[in-house]
Amino acid sequence: MTISHSSPRFSVVMPLYNKAAHVRAALESVLVQTLPAHEILVIDNGSTDGGREIVAAISDERIKLLDLPTPGPGGYAGRNLGIHAASGDWVAFLDADDLWQPDHLAVLAEGIKADPDARAAATRFDHIFEDRSQPQRIAPQLKQACSLDLADFLVAWLAVRECPMWTGAIAIRRDTLFEAGLFPEGRAVRGGDKDLWLRVLAKGALRYDPRVTAVFHRDSDNKVSKSTTTLDLPCLVDTARGMLAGATGREAGLLRRLVNQEIAHYARYAMKYPGRTAIRVGDLYLPEGAGTAALLLAAKLIPASLRQSSYALRNRLLARA
Repeated sequence: MTISHSSPRFSVVMPLYNKAAHVRAALESVLVQTLPAHEILVIDNGSTDGGREIVAAISDERIKLLDLPTPGPGGYAGRNLGIHAASGDWVAFLDADDLWQPDHLAVLAEGIKADPDARAAATRFDHIFEDRSQPQRIAPQLKQACSLDLADFLVAWLAVRECPMWTGAIAIRRDTLFEAGLFPEGRAVRGGDKDLWLRVLAKGALRYDPRVTAVFHRDSDNKVSKSTTTLDLPCLVDTARGMLAGATGREAGLLRRLVNQEIAHYARYAMKYPGRTAIRVGDLYLPEGAGTAALLLAAKLIPASLRQSSYALRNRLLARA
């Protein structure tokens, strides 16, 4: 793959919190890119397992090790610090327990060259579990490289109930990140990535390439998503509502559907937690969200033991299917 001298300069931002078992492999997957990264910003959030020392011992002048002042898990603040410190014109993200294929940045650069006006670029990725792998689900229109405006992006998201963008398989123009408002640190403990992608697509197009160039490890050590709950309203709901005033009729309908879909996800996950969801039926768009309203009421009213047993049974049945 030939990339011209006008290729984007990718600043790679990697938050780190107690990922000693994984961070070396993650960094090595960046260091072997066929299109070299401009710089690699690792932001340590008070790791206590030796992960910071592993990074410090790697000899590559592109690696810059930064520290967050407040220790503890939470990648949003770390990513925001990295974005502020970056000197490249594009920012690519990779968590310390995930991996890139050697051509990841080159494929992103190829997409950016194909659509110089795009504000973001993304590729397909594989979910890796302990016992299996599963490719990212994508809508039929994403099976060929294409550019998506906001409405196209929402259609592709709603079609398979999986966002076309995942943090470890994207790059975003640095100036667009500031225009969009960065990650919602202090406003959310999870779901803030999708909230930012929605704000980015409000600024301009996404260039998508269906080649698999990244690996998302779902069962790695110290996974933040396994230590946080989904009992509160999804972060992106307020963002989607705020976008409605300036949306076209088509965009508005899709945004309402997205709100209902994300609440349905959270209501379903709330079934496995002992606490009760704080999401209200009034947070839905009705009447199209009637089915989700029933699920939400079940998550609120069914005793915790019954909710949890029914959730476990559902997962066992799905695993056998």
